[in-house]
Amino acid sequence: MAIDSYMQKMFGETNVSAFRDATVLLVGAGGIGCELLKDLIMMQFGEIHVLDLDTIDLSNLNRQFLFRQKDIKTSKALTAVKAVKSFNHFSKLVAHHGNIMDKAQFPLSFFEQFDMIFNALDNLEARMYVNKICLFTRVPLMESGTTGLKGQVQPIYPYLTECFACVPKTTPKAFPVCTIRSTPSKPVHCVTWAKNYLFPQLFGPRDFETQNVPTANQDEKSEEDNAKEKAEALRETNELLDLKNKIDYAAEKLQNSEGTTEFGFINDIIAKVFYSDIVRLLRMDSLWRSREKPTPLDYEGQYKHHLDQFLEKLPTDNLSVSDQKLWTPLENLKVFARATLNLTRRLAKEKIIDFDKDDQDALDFVATASNLRSVIFDIPRKTEFEVKQIAGNIIPAVATTNAIMAGFSGLSSIHYFLSGKNTEEAVKHSRMICDSSSRERFVNSSTLFKPNPKCKQCSITRGIAKVDLSTIDVGAFRDAIVSKYNYEDDISLTTSDSRLLYDFDFDDNRKSKLSKFVTNGDILLVTDSEEKLDLVELMLVDTSGKSLVLPDLEIPEYQGNEQESETEDNSDSNSVIEQEGDDDDIVVLDEDEDEKQISKKRKLEDDSSNEKSVKSRKVEHGESKPDDDMVVLD
Repeated sequence: MAIDSYMQKMFGETNVSAFRDATVLLVGAGGIGCELLKDLIMMQFGEIHVLDLDTIDLSNLNRQFLFRQKDIKTSKALTAVKAVKSFNHFSKLVAHHGNIMDKAQFPLSFFEQFDMIFNALDNLEARMYVNKICLFTRVPLMESGTTGLKGQVQPIYPYLTECFACVPKTTPKAFPVCTIRSTPSKPVHCVTWAKNYLFPQLFGPRDFETQNVPTANQDEKSEEDNAKEKAEALRETNELLDLKNKIDYAAEKLQNSEGTTEFGFINDIIAKVFYSDIVRLLRMDSLWRSREKPTPLDYEGQYKHHLDQFLEKLPTDNLSVSDQKLWTPLENLKVFARATLNLTRRLAKEKIIDFDKDDQDALDFVATASNLRSVIFDIPRKTEFEVKQIAGNIIPAVATTNAIMAGFSGLSSIHYFLSGKNTEEAVKHSRMICDSSSRERFVNSSTLFKPNPKCKQCSITRGIAKVDLSTIDVGAFRDAIVSKYNYEDDISLTTSDSRLLYDFDFDDNRKSKLSKFVTNGDILLVTDSEEKLDLVELMLVDTSGKSLVLPDLEIPEYQGNEQESETEDNSDSNSVIEQEGDDDDIVVLDEDEDEKQISKKRKLEDDSSNEKSVKSRKVEHGESKPDDDMVVLD
């Protein structure tokens, strides 16, 4: 076949065989994932596993070209694999629909079968998780991401190069509850209020209102005003509960085809949320000393007559509005009324409705509610299309950028396979790819950086312990660790969620089986009571009947505050590996647009000669290599 001959001409028959013998995992079948799957197939990887939790939405179709209208609501991973069968002649494809962080569905043994993992994820938590798994298993990771016209590809070779966590990432934006509930000043405040507060109050679970009474802002208000706001908030919550009762009652009548023209509950919602609640806020004088006062919606006087006429025609109205245009206050009221009615009808069957940006009724409700609130607080309104982006946390995506970065991700993997899976050799030739932020070049590249000594993931010594959790007790496990790693005194064993299992002053659990406290895939933290050796993380793999085997590890001496102060004073201690060429400064970008604000600019200088040696204890076990973790899997 033509593709076969092209591959052999480019890489040689022997190297093409290296691809065909490889098994890889693609995590994410979205914008980048769809493009990358095609590339991996064209590169003739022998076995490709595709994993994704999501199902296909309408909004995906403009950039995820393996999917069609008929595929909406189906699994992304399963559908992507089916879509490429027509041109796949070499690769064995395996689809997995599930959460990558589900330890039961995807235990450690699942990840260890792969020669390389390709990340095409769109959320920080999952990317951090895959990064940590790769550190435990020492499987190379190809990390990629895009936002608009910007993007990056980062080859990660565990403990030889920077991991994904080496450069700090920003956390999602959060807003004070008092700002959302009382003093919004931006469109995003109004959208957040409509999506995260009003919508679930009316259509979510009944216990929502009791969990979300806001706390007062002590810095801005007097004690009297704080007490007043708490009382008003409780009253407001109770009033919303009354509205929810009315919605539930209307839903029941609508289901039974009774009172289909009685829409008084819609008027009650509008009157309370956009008038009465605002009048109540105006009574708190301290809120408006340095702010413009809101203006309650003139519902009774200006809009009620028109809205009543509209309600009489529901549900057979002919209202047509574009999501690309700003709606007038009256249009917002009409769409709000229609969305409320539609959601109420659905509530009779669904019982609870969660917000989904691709649920037209839910989007109509949130868009109109936020815009009406914007009118009240003199904040610029947004089109429904813009509200969808804000409410759905949609990162602008460009299909061509996805394709380019997917291509670089596939090409970046060849250094590992052409080197005979020699990670050190692969590092010498690998490059980080990112946008160049210039008009002359779309992308720039740099050699890879060494791990950040302050990284909270790859600076920790970790390994995999195989153990029968149901037969090995805490004391026996402790004794094996002390003996294996030659601890001079005692140790502490703590779970990753900070539960103490054992230390010198607490041995109550010594005779208890490990299975009482941990399960397969859990992590135990080992600390030296004498603080001579550094922290160790051990991932537990339940061997079900087989003996305890601990990994061979190099455990550095405990550095403590001295190490932290050294790295703080020497913020440029990350040296470049094998500096070559004359690359300029680069910016490392992440998937989220806001994360570019915390990305690091690095000057490519070879300061590896200044690298400080780290004293460590090398514990050998038989003929195994120090980092060759012996694992028995389920």
